[in-house]
Amino acid sequence: MKRTSLIISLILASAFVSNEINGQKVITVRDKYVLLTMPYSERPLSLYRGQIQASAGYKFAVRAQSFNKEGDLVHLKDFGTGSVYHYYFGEIKFGVTDFMEIGAVTNFLRRGIRDATVTVVSATTTATERITVNKLTESKGMGDIFLYTSVRLPVEYRWFDFAVKGGMFIPSARYEPQKPANTVKAVSLASETSTTINLHYKNRNGYGVPVWLAAAAAKFTYGDLSVVAEWSVRDPVKEGQNIRWEETLAEKVFSYYDRSYTYLLSRTCTIDASLHYQATGWFNLSLNGSWFRSKGGWTEYWGNRYENPEKRLLNLEPGFELQISPGLTVYQVAGFPVSGKDSDAPFYLYTTISFNMFPFLR
Repeated sequence: MKRTSLIISLILASAFVSNEINGQKVITVRDKYVLLTMPYSERPLSLYRGQIQASAGYKFAVRAQSFNKEGDLVHLKDFGTGSVYHYYFGEIKFGVTDFMEIGAVTNFLRRGIRDATVTVVSATTTATERITVNKLTESKGMGDIFLYTSVRLPVEYRWFDFAVKGGMFIPSARYEPQKPANTVKAVSLASETSTTINLHYKNRNGYGVPVWLAAAAAKFTYGDLSVVAEWSVRDPVKEGQNIRWEETLAEKVFSYYDRSYTYLLSRTCTIDASLHYQATGWFNLSLNGSWFRSKGGWTEYWGNRYENPEKRLLNLEPGFELQISPGLTVYQVAGFPVSGKDSDAPFYLYTTISFNMFPFLR
């Protein structure tokens, strides 16, 4: 009898110590308040059964520098070509079970890039002609809709979790560029003629073809610390076709005609590794390293196919998660470029507001 009591005491003590070490809260009753206020260190990689999460985000990026083909940092503001862009996204997902969720994501992009102004002056003995060329390339519009399913390990989360995700970008966006809106303005004086040519190109958002995505993620937790590693690959299903606008200038009037071309999107691979610290139940600090690479694919120009340039970028992203109320959470991330190749290197701020609820759980 004493031996049996001793064994039971050791088992209970071991379970208590294990829970304290792993920092997990074992849920025996599905209380929606407990589920909604679960700290990040204790949450699995997917939603709980019956949970709906609606998120909206805004990314503000300053394109003041880029990495060239040799990996050297180029300061674009020195050439007068710096710019900003605005990226908005919306996502809704639903926990089908405690181990599977489905979701849909879309976005809206607004971005304008101005090239350096070019001025050419030609002079004769009687008059001077000055020609100034300004160029603005604008990208604006809705992105494709991404539909996905995520499945995690069918066990209760304690200190380790693993999930896989698969989905498809549906080509729902109007991806073909609009006709350019170029203008010419001429001013003639007694001894000088000044002509300003404003080139305004209007691109849209979207891939134009179906694109599949596969991803995997793993999470490790020890007390208030969590380490998360994520990997994803994105590849087009087939070749695409688009149009390219070309123009001619005669008598200070532009004429336009479009020409179709084919393309194959590059394969894109991303790797993220982050460290999280659960400072308190409603505040989580994180530091993430994000690596991006695109390679392969081609674009057609005048009947010839040219390989897309390889691009790489490594960002350092400090951030935090702040729970305002049981159903409302705010995420903030700042991105700092570290290294790259043939890629823009913007500094950005990414803010996301997430609303969670259990509509079928009382």
